[in-house]
Amino acid sequence: MPRLIPRILRVNHAGEHGAVAIYSAQLAHARRRHPDLVAWLEDTLAHEERHRARFREAMPSRAAKPCRLMFVWSFGGAALGALTAACGRTGIYVCTAAVERTVHKHLVEQIAFLDRADPPLAAIVRDILVEEDAHLAHAEAHHNTRGLFAGALSALVSAATDTLIFISTRGDSLRLNRSMRAH
Repeated sequence: MPRLIPRILRVNHAGEHGAVAIYSAQLAHARRRHPDLVAWLEDTLAHEERHRARFREAMPSRAAKPCRLMFVWSFGGAALGALTAACGRTGIYVCTAAVERTVHKHLVEQIAFLDRADPPLAAIVRDILVEEDAHLAHAEAHHNTRGLFAGALSALVSAATDTLIFISTRGDSLRLNRSMRAH
């Protein structure tokens, strides 16, 4: 069980690093094309930077180290952010909704495990989940994230997010989910 906690921290920290890259790329585009989205994107980016810092701060006391493939998250997040921003408001909101739905699923599974294994870390994850869910609610409330285009883009973003998780953990994410369910 103790090995699971460093793995959880590693993937969460990497995921937040990817989210920072996504929102940074989208923000750069929005400054030129969608100035009305800038304030929301800046706030969301600040949340993701804070989440990344909180996971990083929790690592040393739990013998966790950052993912060795952080460049994958940087590049993948920036590419995903740029691609979806190029699709306009719909792309930005669909990306947020798809990423946050994927993140929600992972964090809820982690909280169920961490409530027993590491209650202080469960509290951190729970706090972060509140903000991630707020990002999802905002995206869904401010733009239609349904429809053919939105559905296809959402599937692409979800697949890309799951692929980044799988690659950066070298498949460990699947074993992690199975192990958490077993405990």
